Amino acid sequence: MPTIIALDVSLSMLRPVPGRNDHTYQSLALKGIQLLLDNLTAAGKLEHLALVLYTTVCELKVDFTRDYDQIRQAIKKIEPVDKACLMTMLKTSVSLMATWGTQNLLQLVVFTDCGAGFGSTSIAGFLEAYAGKEAEPEYAWLKTLATYNLNFICLGVHCDSYFTRGLTLHQQLLDAASLKGQLFMTKPAKSAEPGDATSAGSHKSELGRTALFELIERLCESSYKSTEVTLKCGRYFRMEGQVLLWPPPVPYEQAALYGGDPTIRHIDQRIDVCGFLALSDIGSPATLSRHWVLAKVEREKPTRRSGGLAAVAKPPKLTLDTNNPHYELEKLEQDIRDFYMKDTKDAEESGDDADVTVVLKHSSTPQAEQQKDNLCVLLHGALKLENMAALVLLGEKWYGFMYAYTDVKKKSNFMLNILPPGSNVIPWLGDLEFLGFPEDLAPGETASFPVRAERRSYSQSSVVWIRQASLQSDVQKVLRHAKKMPDKTQHFYKELNRIRRAALALGFVELLEALALLLEKETAQLTLNGVTTECTLQLQHAATELRKTSNRDIKSTIVPLQKASAADATAAAAPAQGGYLY
Repeated sequence: MPTIIALDVSLSMLRPVPGRNDHTYQSLALKGIQLLLDNLTAAGKLEHLALVLYTTVCELKVDFTRDYDQIRQAIKKIEPVDKACLMTMLKTSVSLMATWGTQNLLQLVVFTDCGAGFGSTSIAGFLEAYAGKEAEPEYAWLKTLATYNLNFICLGVHCDSYFTRGLTLHQQLLDAASLKGQLFMTKPAKSAEPGDATSAGSHKSELGRTALFELIERLCESSYKSTEVTLKCGRYFRMEGQVLLWPPPVPYEQAALYGGDPTIRHIDQRIDVCGFLALSDIGSPATLSRHWVLAKVEREKPTRRSGGLAAVAKPPKLTLDTNNPHYELEKLEQDIRDFYMKDTKDAEESGDDADVTVVLKHSSTPQAEQQKDNLCVLLHGALKLENMAALVLLGEKWYGFMYAYTDVKKKSNFMLNILPPGSNVIPWLGDLEFLGFPEDLAPGETASFPVRAERRSYSQSSVVWIRQASLQSDVQKVLRHAKKMPDKTQHFYKELNRIRRAALALGFVELLEALALLLEKETAQLTLNGVTTECTLQLQHAATELRKTSNRDIKSTIVPLQKASAADATAAAAPAQGGYLY
């Protein structure tokens, strides 16, 4: 869940907060960023953060990083510049987020005093220009921005008309552009009675450190709270445990089949493991999102005891009977238990008899957490060792799969990929509800899933012309082969047919005429340079074939001009040339 923290560093942020001369809007914003970093360090320390400062221009102060100390150091060297321009920052954020694709949940947190801006760069000026021009390419970046989560930390008091006007314009911007945004602001202070001596300072407690911390807590609660679910595995001997999903899964909006309102689906609070598949069988299907699966660990805190009993309660010791045939096993079990409980023997007592606190020289809490059985750790280790994935049920006909993923740092993570709702979402596996066990196959019967393709489509060389340079490179490659004919005749026609088929597949017929003109110019240039006649004949033949209507079929192929045909063409061309010289 990459996040951009955007900070307004306009001159208006240097104003003192009304009723609080010890705070400015900028100082409160910096304290808010510090608190946000502290919360993310505890909850989402695996997430990437970036820091952006904006006024009339937008500056990337810290690129995406997991080292939050870089951001803490950067905000100590901030200097205000000039007026704020929100639209410049939003455009820059779209370009910065482009590297993360659409599979991630992207967040944008803006700390601002809700300045409306001035002139044509203001929010009001943008809304006036945007009205009625939603479909124009100039505003196409807003469609990308609509997939982000925008959170505005609005710093201001409601008795300030500058702040309330900016709040209105920010909300109008979210509504007009259909952006998923939320404005976090303080609650208005209770208005005092007319003539009350405290009416002038009634807003003193409206915006301060406490109120700002409440805004950050609300932000983290709504956008950065991990989802807790119960993971269950097995049928007869059921194992279960509490796990955390990070980042939290977003609700899925499923369109209605026959009109009507779309259906909002949430994953269940219980995730059941249906079975296990080899990672090679699952491949790389289209997924909605990817999440870390973390084991939930509840740390036990030392408790205070009363009544003069300070020692930790010991388990009852077994009474061993030497005549018991299992005497050796029971004795071994008792020795193991005594070994793990030896740390509790070093407990010391502090305080009086009425109130005693247990203080351990060697705290056994971390050992107890590591020794406690955990289903999440068990599945992670087993799937990593066997190179398999667990197919899990997230809801009614809604599946996903868990697997062990090793990143570039050789660190293994337990991941959950959420598939789109439905049981037939991985075509090469078929309907997931019909999957069975290999033991259920009849003698001599072979499994029909997964379906193996004889020839993978993505393994074939394909033509991609997203950028102008790619098309220019392919055309230059054809011309380079043309200059080296007749040695490169086969290569020339191979590249020529490759470009022709790609142009026909894309409906780019104009490219064929342009390519024919290039070949004719190259023929004239080679003739002036005294190049062999066979080379010029091949180029003229290729240009003629490109213009033929019969070669507009994508299945047809342009073949080289044969030598016999070339000789005839040379003989036919000789009288024609002699007829012009008189």
